Amino acid sequence: MIVGIAFALLTSLSWAVANVFIQRCGRLIGAPRALLWALVVGAVVSALVSLGLDHPSEPFATRHVWLLGLAALTGLAGYFGMFWAFEKADLTVAVPVVSSWSLVASGVSVLALGERPTPPDYLGALLVCAGVMVVAVTSTRQADASLEGRRRGLWAVLAAGVGSVGFGVMIPLYGEVAPALGPFAASSAIYVLCVVLGAPLARGVGVSLARPPAGVWRFVLIAGVAETVGFVSVALGQRHAPMTVVAPVSSLAATLTVLYAWVILRQRQTPATALGAALVCAGVVVLAL
Repeated sequence: MIVGIAFALLTSLSWAVANVFIQRCGRLIGAPRALLWALVVGAVVSALVSLGLDHPSEPFATRHVWLLGLAALTGLAGYFGMFWAFEKADLTVAVPVVSSWSLVASGVSVLALGERPTPPDYLGALLVCAGVMVVAVTSTRQADASLEGRRRGLWAVLAAGVGSVGFGVMIPLYGEVAPALGPFAASSAIYVLCVVLGAPLARGVGVSLARPPAGVWRFVLIAGVAETVGFVSVALGQRHAPMTVVAPVSSLAATLTVLYAWVILRQRQTPATALGAALVCAGVVVLAL
């Protein structure tokens, strides 16, 4: 049990690190370019890890092809929304909104997979909804912000919402495909499809996808590897502890990111926005219980 909790804590730390470096990469070379190369890194690392850890438990069927395609489409929307929001807004604003994907995933599980919500699920959903609304309203109505700044904040919150919805749909689809490919091979396949779908779109609108400069490349590597280490740690954690223990501890990534941004990066918000972020983080943990 202790080993499983340790891996879950590593997941939270890894995803918190990924969040910080995703923002740094996006602000240095732009969100689309940072996203492309982080996905490439994640695809390679996931494929290598799959060689030693993946053990498919069911045969690959035609339906998995469609599920992979849909997971890639929604995953691309989720990743683009997250990278763009992290580039344009403070992590203390963007991360809580993106982390509300667990609420969307719960809704998909109820509607499509026939799962029934429990009273804690309703409480978690209420906290997440309330927190996201507070963050969305207060972060775009700061008195000292210019009109352009408020518009930029609104677009960033909307992008974070797109990220939330994208991940909320993609994660349950990923869960349906993983038994047939293995969790890491499935994540690698989704990353590759995201690149295949997203690169032509980016080039079509004139966005540069050139390799990052030497000074930025290490940040992209850290972001991609940290994201993948999180998934590896979740899988290893489940081998030593039940998911009811691993999931809540892993979901602390959002809280850790917000604390890091608040304490280290000095990304201060109004008390109301901070309260909204805290509500979302609490709701995410409750949903994972």
